[in-house]
Amino acid sequence: MSPLRNAISAVGSKVKVLPEVARALETGRPVVALESTIVAHGMPYPQNIELAKEVSSILRERGVIPATIAVKDGIFRAGLEQDELENLAKAGEENRAIKCSSRDLPLMASNITTQQSSDETVQWGATTVAATMRLAHAANINTFVTGGTGGVHRGGELSLDISTDLIELSRTPVIVVSAGVKSILDVKRTLEVLETFGVPVGAWQSDEFPAFFSPESGVKTPSRFNDAMSVARAYISGRELGMDSGMLVAVPNHDPAGENVEKAIKEALHEAEAAGIEGRDVTPFILRTVNEKTGGDSLRSNMALVKNNAKVGADIAVAVSNVQSNCKTTIQSIQLPANDGDASLSDSESTPASSKYSANDEVTSRVVCIGGSVIDIIAKSSSKEKMIIGTSNPGKVFKSDGGVGRNVAEVLGRLGDKPLFYTSIGKDDGGEGILSRLADCGVLTSGASVSFADGVSASYVALLDDESDLVGGIADMDANQQIPTPSVKALSGVELY
Repeated sequence: MSPLRNAISAVGSKVKVLPEVARALETGRPVVALESTIVAHGMPYPQNIELAKEVSSILRERGVIPATIAVKDGIFRAGLEQDELENLAKAGEENRAIKCSSRDLPLMASNITTQQSSDETVQWGATTVAATMRLAHAANINTFVTGGTGGVHRGGELSLDISTDLIELSRTPVIVVSAGVKSILDVKRTLEVLETFGVPVGAWQSDEFPAFFSPESGVKTPSRFNDAMSVARAYISGRELGMDSGMLVAVPNHDPAGENVEKAIKEALHEAEAAGIEGRDVTPFILRTVNEKTGGDSLRSNMALVKNNAKVGADIAVAVSNVQSNCKTTIQSIQLPANDGDASLSDSESTPASSKYSANDEVTSRVVCIGGSVIDIIAKSSSKEKMIIGTSNPGKVFKSDGGVGRNVAEVLGRLGDKPLFYTSIGKDDGGEGILSRLADCGVLTSGASVSFADGVSASYVALLDDESDLVGGIADMDANQQIPTPSVKALSGVELY
């Protein structure tokens, strides 16, 4: 077995997960799944590998780990090394990649290669939207970015040619971010089928469902998503209700290739029909033919929409991760006690917006940080002359969040550890700001871990002269502010700071 295969770790026994992806999933960091059909069959080489690299960069810039889904030598994979992506990108033109939908997964698994393959003999299963959804869900990845999804083919009311993607959306709880359904399909009938299957569908910041190459289809969207958090809340609500369906987020393509693409699509459809091309072979044929007829305009537009989808998908994955981090969980490593003294926390008028937990809310983490939160104010003189005590001096004032405990919690949060922070703040804008900014850094809090004092949040003011030497400082610490003590049931696997 190759060193690379030895380096792959497993989530369960179904899907082999790249170590980087596995670590992200274990620590609650956002991960986005990417399909492999778009790499192997959607575009020619080297444009396909260039796009794959750009999409990965877009995700990483937003703090998201990319995980390309594929089947390599009969083994289901979530996440590929760079050399594997390069091999996959060449495999389509070399006839080493089979277009693989969900029905093909069991058949692909029966062809497991026991011996190490050379680059020229590696056999790939390039996963469609349906197969990618199924494998992503098996690997516990909840967000998936693609170009366009399948749907009802034009004339589908007679041929019954309906993509498995729609079936998979009805039974696999994964958020699919696309530019709508592929341009060769019937948008209106596709939405009708998705409604019948009970799949939540919405357009991204638009009242019209997009048509892949164009942001306009003439069909009103079933719902509208204005931001990533609205998608995340809808998805989590569906899971809490026990719904197993996925969710389709259609992102308008703001780099449309124009009417010549639509004309080329119609011509390509006629050519496909005349040549007797059917089923899974239709889409690759149409994409190649349209690209030739439009002189590359369709390819350029296709690449632009995939990158745009990646940006939206990354934001959604981050939002889902944040919502899940603040949901009630049950982990045996640590249990937080009820804080009977904070009954007022359920009152939305008196509780900071970022910390509206009931007294019994449980938030868990393998890392617990306990310490103070302080608002640091630094006043520094900029006078060219020596600072004069007892009167006004020209200078600058800097304000930031501080406190040793808070500082440590922020660092751990930025490193991806998602620490649970015990602290005390006042019921004021300063305390609200501290918690809000900590949440943005990945730090967790709950109604039991935060004590809300009636006074203002603790603050420290330092007065510096023009040489940055400390002239004096004032610490305003409310004596009634006490940090709650965590009740730890079992410390196995828990790190305290």
